Amino acid sequence: MTALHELADAAGLDPEYRGWNDAPVASSDESLTAALRALAPDLGIVFDGPDDAAAAVAALGRARWAEIVPPVVLAWDGELDVPFAVRAELDDAWEVEITTEAGRTIRAHGRLFDLVADGHAVVSGALYCVRHARISLDRELGYHAVRWQAAGTRGEAFGIAAPLHAWHGPGGGPRRWGVFAPVYGLAGPTSGQAGDLGTLRRLFEQVERRGGRYVATLPILAAFLDEPFMSSPYSPASRMFWNELYLDLGALAGELGIAPPAVPPIVPGTPIDYRTQYHWRRHALDPMAERLLVTRGGEIDAWAAAAGVYDYAAFRAFGETTRKEWRDWPATWRDGAPMITSRSEAISLGADAARVTTHAAAQWAMQHQLEQLAGGPVGLYLDLPVGVNSSAYDVWRYRPLFLTELSTGAPPDALFLGGQDWGLPPVSPIALRRDHYRYFIRCLRHHMRVSGMLRIDHVMGLFRLYCVPHGRPATDGVYIRYPHDELLAILALESNRASCALVGEDLGVVPAIVRPQMASHGLFRLHVGQWYLPAEPGEVPGPAPAESVASLNTHDTATFAGWWRGADIDDRRDLGLITDAQDAVERVLRDRARTALLAFVEPRVSAEVLTDVERAMVGATADLAAGAAEVVLVALDDLALDPVPHNVPGTTTQRPNWVRRVEGWSDALDESTASPAAIAAIAAVVAERPPPR
Repeated sequence: MTALHELADAAGLDPEYRGWNDAPVASSDESLTAALRALAPDLGIVFDGPDDAAAAVAALGRARWAEIVPPVVLAWDGELDVPFAVRAELDDAWEVEITTEAGRTIRAHGRLFDLVADGHAVVSGALYCVRHARISLDRELGYHAVRWQAAGTRGEAFGIAAPLHAWHGPGGGPRRWGVFAPVYGLAGPTSGQAGDLGTLRRLFEQVERRGGRYVATLPILAAFLDEPFMSSPYSPASRMFWNELYLDLGALAGELGIAPPAVPPIVPGTPIDYRTQYHWRRHALDPMAERLLVTRGGEIDAWAAAAGVYDYAAFRAFGETTRKEWRDWPATWRDGAPMITSRSEAISLGADAARVTTHAAAQWAMQHQLEQLAGGPVGLYLDLPVGVNSSAYDVWRYRPLFLTELSTGAPPDALFLGGQDWGLPPVSPIALRRDHYRYFIRCLRHHMRVSGMLRIDHVMGLFRLYCVPHGRPATDGVYIRYPHDELLAILALESNRASCALVGEDLGVVPAIVRPQMASHGLFRLHVGQWYLPAEPGEVPGPAPAESVASLNTHDTATFAGWWRGADIDDRRDLGLITDAQDAVERVLRDRARTALLAFVEPRVSAEVLTDVERAMVGATADLAAGAAEVVLVALDDLALDPVPHNVPGTTTQRPNWVRRVEGWSDALDESTASPAAIAAIAAVVAERPPPR
């Protein structure tokens, strides 16, 4: 192993990994060097290039043993493990004082030789080991301050005391079901081109009437919808604030006692024009925000100050004034003021008063409307994206946490041999840990306050993230490791506190450690039924695991009708991802799969009025519902047999992603107006998963 590879491993990088076909893959020295340069300030080492690697390895080793106790320590189910890294022959006294989150003090002390030892290493000619003090917290959970003394040194650590398992939802009842649709796709007469929380509420009511328990959607986080512009829900402007595009303006007008705004008509067959929709909504929202400030200014001010909303509002106001991303702002704004805590402070720093008012009031109103949604028997299933846009508020405000020289992505796989670069700067695991995970906790709480189930996008990112140095191809990324045990502890703790179940999006290249750890800590996994359909007549669909959320597809795959037509094969061919020969082979296999699925569903679906694709969709949905999965989600797109996907991964301008409305969504669950196929599919789900009595 070269010194560069040794340093990479010691710094938390994986110089080599197993690819999608289980073949070994090595990151180039150029990419390892770029990633190490990005991490060097957080690691506290000097590193300009491979010539510095040997000295940096030695310095890193000395520093890690010198800290004695790591900056974060864990307690699972109430027993805190404090590891002391000390010279093996040292039998010194140790002391630990814990101040719990509730304010209680717990003390423990003893001799080092009385502790269990492991992890021996030789550092500068001396033998070191790790000795573990295990201290009972009387099952008190939370975030605790840990002060320690040992080996003539004292220090502090951040203690995370978590339950072993995440919250699993209401127990004792039948298996549950719900529907999936992106909020933007739920357009209606009162919402304009894109859906909003008003149309989402109507979907909630329909699901409740049929006995469903979840409405799943894509991220509804803040987005840049003017200049700069980025409409993808997975490249948000923040993971801590909502997208005011989805505010129910009609309901807000009603609360204010004013007439609802005039709504521009939807032109059927056209994609969502986010800029136009955003400008119309902002024009309608501005006077409402001013009125809110008059009628409920004190309440909004107190809430906004506590939630950090004025800092975000000032950031958005600066951006809308310059119409540029923050790196191109004048230095006074670009480099950030101290956290802005009031409207007057934002204005004094040059932020436009009206824009600050609108953004603050919009966040308050979004939170208010989402909390109203969360108060009923149907839970909101939200999605926490893996990162934020490089121009995001989070990067501007919390710059030391982000590795802005890198972009997260995905390594090459069977569908995307060129790899993927998502353009999202990764969070530094070292800086995040040193900051006691405050940013991560805040992102979780923002979502869990209003959701009954939270999907962790790209759950492998809790363990490692594939990062592409700027200027390198997406095929030459580097994996950065993350302290997954600490992140899982925070997830389990916050999940139980909020009564919010957790789902890990475990699709793609999944390291062997991921799914066992998910199971150990109570995270549901995903089961995509489309990938387990029978391939030959006589076969049956592969079953969904009990601890899973199952659906026929996801927003990143073909819809059922698209799969049936081979639209996904068309896409791969047109994008140059498969050859003509591969195209021909895939179409033969798809023909067999269609025949096999029809053979499977024929005795199970009796409706004679249905077409082949409708019978296949109903039968596949019924099979999922009859299975063991904890939750089954039915996509409204599948009930409508829409063949167009919401997103084609790996594409931006090549495909019109995230702009398609869900046609006929308002009738999909209504037995008097839905299509025969939709009626049969939902009836099958309700029969297998009846509402709790």
